[in-house]
Amino acid sequence: MNKNERLEALKKTHQENREKKIRQKAIQEQRERIYNDMVAKQRKHRRELKVAPKDSFISLQHINKIYDNRVQAVFDFNLEIKQHEFIVFVGPSGCGKSTTLRMVAGLENITGGDLYIDHVYANDLEPKNRDIAMVFQSYALYPHKTVEGNMSFGLKIRKFPTPVFDKEGKPVLEINKGLIHDLEKEKKNLLLFRRDMETSDPSRMEAIDKDVQELTEKIEYLKVTPVQKYVNKHLPKEEIKKRVDDASEILQINEYLDRKPKALSGGQCQRVALGRAIVRNAKVFLMDEPLSNLDAKLRVQMRSEIIKLHHRLNATTIYVTHDQTEAMTMATRIVVMNKGHIQQIGTPVEIYNHPANLFVATFIGSPAMNLFPASFEGETVTFKNGSTIVLGASWRGKAKAFYEKELASYIEEKEQLLKDFKERNALLEKLDYLKTLPESDKTKQEIDNLSFEIEHVTKSNERLTYLEDAIVKYQEFLAKGVYDVRFGIRPEDIYEEGKAYTDGALSKAIVGEVTVPELLGHEYFVHIDFNDQDLVAKIAAKRLINAGETINVVFDLSKVHLFDSVSTKIIQ
Repeated sequence: MNKNERLEALKKTHQENREKKIRQKAIQEQRERIYNDMVAKQRKHRRELKVAPKDSFISLQHINKIYDNRVQAVFDFNLEIKQHEFIVFVGPSGCGKSTTLRMVAGLENITGGDLYIDHVYANDLEPKNRDIAMVFQSYALYPHKTVEGNMSFGLKIRKFPTPVFDKEGKPVLEINKGLIHDLEKEKKNLLLFRRDMETSDPSRMEAIDKDVQELTEKIEYLKVTPVQKYVNKHLPKEEIKKRVDDASEILQINEYLDRKPKALSGGQCQRVALGRAIVRNAKVFLMDEPLSNLDAKLRVQMRSEIIKLHHRLNATTIYVTHDQTEAMTMATRIVVMNKGHIQQIGTPVEIYNHPANLFVATFIGSPAMNLFPASFEGETVTFKNGSTIVLGASWRGKAKAFYEKELASYIEEKEQLLKDFKERNALLEKLDYLKTLPESDKTKQEIDNLSFEIEHVTKSNERLTYLEDAIVKYQEFLAKGVYDVRFGIRPEDIYEEGKAYTDGALSKAIVGEVTVPELLGHEYFVHIDFNDQDLVAKIAAKRLINAGETINVVFDLSKVHLFDSVSTKIIQ
């Protein structure tokens, strides 16, 4: 390398380091701003009137979590959970599912958003006051206590509201001053909120006045009406023993009550952890990957035990896992998460048959959905090797409508992002000022440096960069009428020609060579060379299939999915 080449290499390295520093600084400034704005908004929001949704037992509204290092783990999480539901959060490691669960439990602070549990605003409630029982991945058993000691410990240290009776066994009545104080405080806050709304939103006055009137009536009633007196007491030993015995009977661990955790297997430890939660008689059960430490056979057994337990206790459960099989077999509804964002919420059947995007399509289902890059025009899919599949008239116009809607949405989002991009806007104001100064070498250099900084500060915002690229591609797609897509079909929706078990329209026969036939007893997972990729089909084992033989297969066209290659969203 000669001197000039070395100088060019050094100049290039210097330029790259400069770009890197500008982007890193800009990213940190943006994270700091987002955190500060969210904290300020939440502080102001706390003073507002909180109204829990009537139809939800647990409500998570616009929940965000940003850690002290300003890295955001959960983005705008919204979910309404009905009583007795079994909700499963599923996603890869680091997607934010356990963080969300810990915010519900009160083990993590909520940076922004509202949490309601049983119609009570729970953001500021201590974990012990949320009436929640949690089962941890590591079991979290006390090694020096027996099974009975582990299950009863929480009951022994906690006090419960207990009715007071006199010597004759009659209830002791008193004016409930504590409740009156709480209601008066609530009324005071409501009146302060009303004062703010008088100028900003007068239309809400009637509803607020009605709430104030109801609180006033309750307070006046309580002031003159004695009610049953309660005091906080530890549970009697007999009640604690009964609860432990009942839970151990349900979980079939009666014979292990005198053992310590070191003398138990993983499955038995898991039962003890469940038992400790059961004795609490809590409103909500939270389970954080409780089966991940068990072997495959024991996981299957414990899955069914937990489902039976859920129905027997008539509980409301939130269950976290990264195992899609657990999610599909256990859930009333599934929440699929990735990188802190909700990807889709729905029943197992909805998630499986109608995935919202490529991530959901590939994460749920085993074997995974077959996916192939292709182009789509009119009603015809064209693969890279030139082969085509005609999907039918029902697809005509779908792609055009989808991309027009996405383009309009992305343009609007980009405009809003640029409007809110304070760091970039401050630099643009400075640039405009410099351009008003008399021309000089110094001013020209400052303008060049500032323009360079603006360029890379803009590029530091990944979402903005993505939107700009997507808008260009969508405009090209719409201009040509040809769309870059990912063609998807599940293995069970592919049939051997002449042996299709479906009422849906079928594609023309696709001829391929069998590369690997996996015999699973009653069916084959047949791997076929198609479009220079592996196509997997589930085919009934009615005959022997050998590697190297040619096979004709057809697709069920009613089960075909097309995904946008840019956003990965499903086209529908």
